[in-house]
Amino acid sequence: MKVLIVGAGGQGGSCASILARQDSVDEIRLVDLKEETAKAVADHIGGGKIRTGTVNALDPDDVARAAEGVDVVVDMVMPWMVPYVMEGALKAKANYINTAFDAPFWDKFVEGVSIEDMPLCKEFKEAGLTALFGCGFAPGWTNVLARRLANRLDNVDSIKMRIGKATHLPGEHEYDWVLRPWNPGWSPKQALIDCASPTYALEGGKYVQYPPFGGLEMWDFPEPVGRLPVTHHSHEEIYSMPATFKGVKDIDFKYYLMYQPAIFYAMGLCSQDKVKVGDAEVAPIDVVTAMVPPPQNNIFGATDEELEYADKTAFIELVVEVSGEKDGKKVTWTANCPKMNAPGPELKKLYGTALVYVSLPLATGTMLIDEIDMPKGIVFADELDPEVFIDKMMGTGYPYKWKETVKEG
Repeated sequence: MKVLIVGAGGQGGSCASILARQDSVDEIRLVDLKEETAKAVADHIGGGKIRTGTVNALDPDDVARAAEGVDVVVDMVMPWMVPYVMEGALKAKANYINTAFDAPFWDKFVEGVSIEDMPLCKEFKEAGLTALFGCGFAPGWTNVLARRLANRLDNVDSIKMRIGKATHLPGEHEYDWVLRPWNPGWSPKQALIDCASPTYALEGGKYVQYPPFGGLEMWDFPEPVGRLPVTHHSHEEIYSMPATFKGVKDIDFKYYLMYQPAIFYAMGLCSQDKVKVGDAEVAPIDVVTAMVPPPQNNIFGATDEELEYADKTAFIELVVEVSGEKDGKKVTWTANCPKMNAPGPELKKLYGTALVYVSLPLATGTMLIDEIDMPKGIVFADELDPEVFIDKMMGTGYPYKWKETVKEG
């Protein structure tokens, strides 16, 4: 299989590292707006499978040029660029996969447009090509787990997704976290845009809009994450899942309250509108993101000692809760998933990087496009057989474990 990865940043570089270690992958073309970014990643990975180059992700013809002869185009640039990269893949007669998507797809879902009528869906289907959407951590792993749990029910009424994070440093006092630098671990600008965006939840089968940081509630995550405030968060699942889970009435996605971004938002520092500062005009969001380390700094740089320290101090918990009926009884299945980037040293030995929570599901979907008879047109991760997906992902050697529980009534 030949693969083009568009974007050599944090997750693109990690995906390249994982795919380069798979026997089914013969060639990886890693391209970026700046070839030196791709070359630095390729040099670190080594192995001879990776070729680098430049691409303008906003020019479908340039994407098609870079994608000539590949089997799959892996889109790892900003979500709003999806239509451009997707069109380039189509021009090159290549399959396509992403981890995130944005306009115009979100708006289309809210308007009630079917998947079949989404932009470029018919074109991909007529060309006999697959466009696999949202195949990272969230969306992606969330969707796979939701489908796995839903398959155990006769019908699904509700899907709830929650993400909580906690850092516990040795000797730290209760409020020392206030002075910790903020770093989302991926594109800081996109993270702030997501935080500052109004969002939706499906309630009673209808979309209800919420303001940024709306719908505050307390949620009890397993320790050591513990009890945290969570709020509605702009995320792909709430748009696509109503179209892929038949009969579902309620869907929401809530993220732990990130205090620094919440304060940035309250102060107007997430604004993309330029303001005058002295003789210069700057967008507040650009000032904030300029102070955050770029995500590619996290791909390969951590030592085993640093990864071990992170395993002991930084924690993430994903909860996917699917409720419905089974044999006439109310049943709720819950998946509790701890941090997917641990144990760090072991993952680094396996994949060359410990940053796998997005890129490993992405690499899994990429390989499955080439290996199974996947539906044509636009497809979402929860439309795939979850057992096939999980078997493929765990078959790479991934030592991950999560917990699934069931409750009646």
